[in-house]
Amino acid sequence: MFIDPMLLATAPAPFSDSHYIFEPKIDEHRLLFSQRSGRIRLYTRHETECTQQYPELLVPFDDDILLDGEVACTGPEGVDFEEVRTRFKASKDQRIKHLVATSPVTYVVFDILQYKNQDLRKMPLLQRKEILAGIRMPNQHFCVIPFVEGAGEGLFDQIVNRKLEGMVGKRKNSLWRVRFRNWFKSGLLRTPVLTELG
Repeated sequence: MFIDPMLLATAPAPFSDSHYIFEPKIDEHRLLFSQRSGRIRLYTRHETECTQQYPELLVPFDDDILLDGEVACTGPEGVDFEEVRTRFKASKDQRIKHLVATSPVTYVVFDILQYKNQDLRKMPLLQRKEILAGIRMPNQHFCVIPFVEGAGEGLFDQIVNRKLEGMVGKRKNSLWRVRFRNWFKSGLLRTPVLTELG
């Protein structure tokens, strides 16, 4: 199942606000993980199916689920966008198998939209985060992104010091509304090699 992802507005500057949580921004490519009746399918934000490209993510959860996150490859210099581009464009089984061994991906999960046949999009963000925190990830290729409450400028300083990509601020009580901007990105430190995949 595909659901249009909630998009980011651009904040004029990093900010702190007790009504927001703040997360590091993983500037790779958006990935929706859908498991329905035990069948797993992966989609980009533009509804391009990319299930074949990431076999290390085709591991079932304990129940049907719909997750939102970013898929990333990491190397000696940190997150490697070129490697993700290579993974996304691979189509032959042997090539994909080789890339799984040499350039494995990590799925960085930041939201949960459905779980156990329940639509969670009308729940406040922090409640969805609590549900997500209680779910066991199926293997080492999945992780849940950390966040801080309120202290956006402090987190941004850490991000700059570590030469990471940027920060996302999300209103704590935000519901899932595709065209309603309650999520903001701040201070991206590099321009991606290419635009959003898929």
